[in-house]
Amino acid sequence: MGIEKLKGSLLAEAQEDADKIAASAQGQARSITDEERAKCSAIRKEAEAEVERLVVEQRNERLAWARLESRRIMAESREDAIKGVLDDFFGELKGARKTQQYKKFMGSAVAKAAAELGDDVTIHVVKGDKSLLPASLKDATVVDDLKGLGGALIESADGKFRMDLTLESLFESSRDEIRKQVYEKLFGS
Repeated sequence: MGIEKLKGSLLAEAQEDADKIAASAQGQARSITDEERAKCSAIRKEAEAEVERLVVEQRNERLAWARLESRRIMAESREDAIKGVLDDFFGELKGARKTQQYKKFMGSAVAKAAAELGDDVTIHVVKGDKSLLPASLKDATVVDDLKGLGGALIESADGKFRMDLTLESLFESSRDEIRKQVYEKLFGS
């Protein structure tokens, strides 16, 4: 029985050692599992934070784009309104020849331009505007060959200098100032 006892004792020790090793391995496995769960939890939290950051970033980007787009649309609308007013204004110039201010303009501005260019000037006017020129321009050659809304084109005797007082060119030269005035009237500031 001595061998049986020894064998039983060795088996009991081996079982005890095996139980200790198994318990230690299970503890290590739990520890590794807990570490991995903690790592997974940290990675998940980082991923959620990254997703939240991306969502906020994308929302801000879309809001910025929407604001920019609304400004563009507002600017286009304002531009369309100003263009419409300027087109209407230009259309109203067609009736300007019938006004008293036009008659005064033709009398004073054309006479002043002719005086600056010297004697023997040639004045081009729209058909029917000859009668609006002052009598002081008797030395000038008046030709009613001008096409357009009205006004006059005055040339020096040698043809080197011209003064364009047509309504179209006067409108174009004042377009920016008129545009500013229209903007202020329509939109304040």
